[in-house]
Amino acid sequence: MHNGGYQSVLSGGDDVQRLEGRDAQSANFAAGKALSETIKTTLGPNGLDKLLVTSDGHVVVTNDGASIVDRMEITHPAAQSIVDVAERQQSRVGDGTTSAIVLAGELLANAEGLLEDGVHQTTITRGYARAAERALDALDEQTTTVDPTDEDQLRDVAKTVITGKWDERASTFLAAKAVDVVLAIEQDGAIDAAKITRKAIPGSSYYDSEVVDGLVIDMDTSSTTSVSPEPGPPDAIADATVALIDGQLTIETATGQGAVSVESPEDLHAFREYEEDVYETHVRRIVDAGADVVFCQKSIDDRVRYLLAREGILAVERTRQDELEKLGRATGARPVGTIDDLTPEATGRARRVERRDVGATELAVVEGRDDVEQVSLVLRGGTQHVADETKRVIDDCLRVLTRAIEDGVVVPGGGAAEIHVARDLREFASSVSDREQLAVEAFADAIEVIPRILAESSGLNPIDAVVELRARHYDGDRTAGLALESGTIADAVARGVVEPLAVKKQAIASATEAANTLVRVDEVVSVTRDGAAHADDEHDHDHGPGGIVESTEGYPWAVGHSMGH
Repeated sequence: MHNGGYQSVLSGGDDVQRLEGRDAQSANFAAGKALSETIKTTLGPNGLDKLLVTSDGHVVVTNDGASIVDRMEITHPAAQSIVDVAERQQSRVGDGTTSAIVLAGELLANAEGLLEDGVHQTTITRGYARAAERALDALDEQTTTVDPTDEDQLRDVAKTVITGKWDERASTFLAAKAVDVVLAIEQDGAIDAAKITRKAIPGSSYYDSEVVDGLVIDMDTSSTTSVSPEPGPPDAIADATVALIDGQLTIETATGQGAVSVESPEDLHAFREYEEDVYETHVRRIVDAGADVVFCQKSIDDRVRYLLAREGILAVERTRQDELEKLGRATGARPVGTIDDLTPEATGRARRVERRDVGATELAVVEGRDDVEQVSLVLRGGTQHVADETKRVIDDCLRVLTRAIEDGVVVPGGGAAEIHVARDLREFASSVSDREQLAVEAFADAIEVIPRILAESSGLNPIDAVVELRARHYDGDRTAGLALESGTIADAVARGVVEPLAVKKQAIASATEAANTLVRVDEVVSVTRDGAAHADDEHDHDHGPGGIVESTEGYPWAVGHSMGH
């Protein structure tokens, strides 16, 4: 009989452990709430930092929710299911990961209270689903139109993403850079992310970050030989012809053979002549194609680089595949598999190609054709970690700005949107006749966790702040939000505290999906194989790391995705 804990059953050499009923629910809820409690203090502009220490002693200090969960070693299946949904939030809209996790934790806490009061799991999940659907409609009532030509408004959107991760001055600086990048390639209200390149380079302050008109390619230090003859390739080439080689410029050898045996001086002389002929042929094909710059996906032998430099041709080796594709789009060049396939028709054109030193890194800046826009953002930082974190924040900004421009709407921040949704849900709950009304009201209570945490992390009394926000919204002031720097209630839109509608919608949908998934679980089964011989690939279905989770497919509020189990 089940006695309130794990029940062990030995069968066929497998040790099967089951956690059933309320014990399973309590364990799953505890895991989800623990994850929420861990990162909730990072929420908002005054959120606190986490110091993460990896198993190898590497130390990271950050308050970015997505960065924290990426680095945490989470093994509990319930907590992992919340992380999976939050990661989708990050990849789809670029922000709101912390909000999604915190809201999911609060929904689980409220669901636990309902279960203790005798409300069935199915009733809770149906009520949560109805509340989420209603919440998404209520958010539509909060929208403000975005003018893609209003740079100040776009900077406000970007600053809302950055604020709390950097100081005020840095947030303003980086938000302006993100807006400059997006506006450089915006066309008819659409943003093509393929036209944006970001490069993180350590060794300087992030105030040295700059927007570069063109495509930035990281040049390997061996790309320009140290024995280049004079005059060699120039540092800048205007109206350049560009060749792309999706291969290598080396002496090809049989697979597995990296050396050649010679038995006499004559053999050595003959081999050297053969090498020189091959190298001369490589260079002659590039010259005949009219190329001023050649980008190679693999390595270039020293002798080839020397001969190309003698011809005034800039050679860049080990160009990443994605960079090669961007070069093709920017210049019109067609990558060729081998040097034998290179013809003048396969080359492309660039307005300008320039070599530039940024710190200890040598870059090639390629300005494409006149009809192709390409922009790059060179991000700096005192250390590689700072530079990478700056890049990560900018990536979030770019995704959020893209959604704001393409969707054309934003909603007020500072807790205003959540208070409005909670008020609407409480009014809606009165029209729900059965026990689902309790779940809808619990959902309304849960969504107010966002303004509560924002107030608490800023040193305000969270109860007083939420009560005052409720009063302002009941009086019809729908854009009233927390002005955390002054500790007052003010118009969030007028203050420029706004967020894309898609971020809020995705956070609500993601949190509801994660919570409903765990509410519906009534049993956790853990199977320990007695030796590898018991593994049967044909019957070994993947239900996650040690748990069985029921499906949540079919919810209309899922915003394009559902948990896969």
